[in-house]
Parts: sequence; structure tokens; C-alpha cells
Amino acid sequence: MFNLKNLFARAMLALMLVTGAGAASAGPTYQVTIDTEGLSGIGQLDFFFGGLETAGAATAYLSNFSGNYGDFVLEGDASGDRETGILLGNSVFFNDYLQTVTLGGIFRFNVMFDFAAEGDGMTLGVALYDEFFDTYLGAEGNLVQFDLLPGSGVTVTAADGVARVAEVPEPASMAMLLAGLMLLGWTMRQRRMR
Repeated sequence: MFNLKNLFARAMLALMLVTGAGAASAGPTYQVTIDTEGLSGIGQLDFFFGGLETAGAATAYLSNFSGNYGDFVLEGDASGDRETGILLGNSVFFNDYLQTVTLGGIFRFNVMFDFAAEGDGMTLGVALYDEFFDTYLGAEGNLVQFDLLPGSGVTVTAADGVARVAEVPEPASMAMLLAGLMLLGWTMRQRRMR
């Protein structure tokens, strides 16, 4: 027998699971964790965002900072502050957010990107230097690097043991996924009750 209510519930279930699971796993926001517990003194975190002249328009948005941060400097196409977020664009060649840190703890921040679907790629690199910019700390080069490739997405590399990067699902996507799972449980229960 054709049951319109059952058909509607299954269609909603399928829609919620497909849209929620896909968006939840896509993760356009990344949480970066940098561990400096084996280091001491003052350091400099250098966030550099740039690309080739033929790169399409792009922005990197940094937010949700936690850790023992000090003064900071913005250069090039950069604006904002730690409380409201830092916006790095690629309208000029040199776009930099330089952050003084007190080493010996954990530093976290979120990164979100918006970039054109065409043009050459660009890179957000995060390096840790000593207080005087003489020596890299934690890795020989960037601790974390995001390569943005139009048409291919974002490629992430992180220095083992010092930096971790995890995708952060959007709250709406997680809510959609949970609603779909609840609807699945409800339909299975209804089926058993028949």
C-alpha cells in the first residue's frame, strides 16, 4: 500500500543525509594547532598569503585565536585583529600577519578560504621563527601550509609533531546530519512497530 507520509519521511531522510554528510565532511574551515611546549622564550608566528600574478582573487580569514599571543603587525593586503579576525587578501604580492608569541604552550586558530575558481594557485604559509627572525623553530620552513588550487581545492601540509590541522564542520551541516540520523532512527522504529 502506498503511504505518502512514509515516502515523504524517506525523501527527507535521504536529503538530510546527503546534504549534511557531504557538507560536514567537506569542512571549509580548518583548525590549526601548533605545539611549542618544548620551546621557551619569545617567537614570531609569520602568516604569509600570496600567489602568482595570474592567481584569481582570494582571501584567507583567520579567527578563534587561543594561546599566549603578544603584539602583531599587518603588511600588504591584511586587516583586522585577533578578537574580530584577521583577513589576508592577495591583491598585492606581499600579504603578511606577523604575530609575537610566548613559546612553551599550545596555539590554536581557525582558517577559512574564499578563492576564485580560475587562475593560478596561491599559498598560506605559517612559519615560526625565533625572536629575531634568525632561525626557524619547530621545522625548517613552514609549520603549516595551505595550497589553494582553483578546480582542485585545498591541499594541507603540516610539520609532524609540531602542527596539526583538522577540518571543522559547519554547525548547520552537523545539525542537518544529526536530524537525518534521528529521522532514520524514527523510520526504523516505525517499521518495527508494524
